[in-house]
Amino acid sequence: MDKFVAIPSAPPENIGLIPRSILPENLESPIMALNTWITPNHLFYVRQHLNSPVLNSDSWSLTIDGEVNTPLQLSYNDLLAMPHKIVYVTLECSGNKRSFYQPKTPGEQWEIGAIGNAKWSGIPLKDLLDKASLKDTAMEIFFQGSDTGPRPDMPGQFHFERSLPIDKALAEETLVILNMNDEPLPQKHGFPARLLVPAWYGMASVKWLNRITAINTPFKGPFQVVDYVYLPKQNDYQHATPVTEIKVNSMITQPSPGLQIPKGIYIISGMAWAGKNTIIQVEVSTDGGGNWTLAKLNSPEHTPFTWTLWNYNWTITSPGKYTLMAKATDCEGRVQPINSEWNAKGYANNSIHRVNVEVPPPPPVISI
Repeated sequence: MDKFVAIPSAPPENIGLIPRSILPENLESPIMALNTWITPNHLFYVRQHLNSPVLNSDSWSLTIDGEVNTPLQLSYNDLLAMPHKIVYVTLECSGNKRSFYQPKTPGEQWEIGAIGNAKWSGIPLKDLLDKASLKDTAMEIFFQGSDTGPRPDMPGQFHFERSLPIDKALAEETLVILNMNDEPLPQKHGFPARLLVPAWYGMASVKWLNRITAINTPFKGPFQVVDYVYLPKQNDYQHATPVTEIKVNSMITQPSPGLQIPKGIYIISGMAWAGKNTIIQVEVSTDGGGNWTLAKLNSPEHTPFTWTLWNYNWTITSPGKYTLMAKATDCEGRVQPINSEWNAKGYANNSIHRVNVEVPPPPPVISI
């Protein structure tokens, strides 16, 4: 009888995050142990650039100033009292899958776990900017986090700071977040408040937010123009372009690489995502890309800004070594490439994920 191999519906109780660096703390989600549309807070990846602050909501406040007619100083309770919006959004670090680039690039060597999907709630940024009354001279909206520390490439102390163009800042989905998965934001995810910029890579969603400033010139901070830009070769800033929107992508979460699988039926599973777009299909190959078959999409709802769960029942009839691959297509017809375009900082690797497994031959029959 064929053996049906199931995958867990919840991670084992003793599973934890995977360290990629300690100072600053960067922790990868154990994606291969997850089979849930929502990533629990304690297993959601952690990305930090500088020293992580511990803030008190009683003394914390959010400043909104710059090119506005009515500067604001808002307390945590002020934000709690405002109308909130709930969104489901997949947040992905732009360095996700960096470790798969060849040649290797500098930076945290993320595998496939610098990504997670959560239920978020907060105040539309547009509501706050409307309350402050933007001037016509505002060109960008600047965001400052409370995290501070040195950079290895230049002297001094820095905040993590980024900006958004006006149209993205005013988009209805861009929020100042207070809650994650029905809980107050965890400290490592930006408590008391963080920015959330759906469809953009995670660097745009500034954590530990303390200041929002409307500015009339382009922001040129190091986390905007030195980091988080695509470079065709090392230090080629003359041809740099900014990292912004998430690319169509997918991954295989089961089986894990190197696993030995018996003959029978095995469920290959994973996630696919495409930023602002929905996933319309995922194809799976079990022979290294020679043939492709449609997988089943099985998320509770296929919405923009979130990942889609998928699975494929693989019938295994012969022993051997197999290369499994997954390829996603979004609603605009964008298809994952075999190989992502290499860049010197290792951002936005959306190449087709490969997992090598083995189906061992049956044991020899020993006659007595």
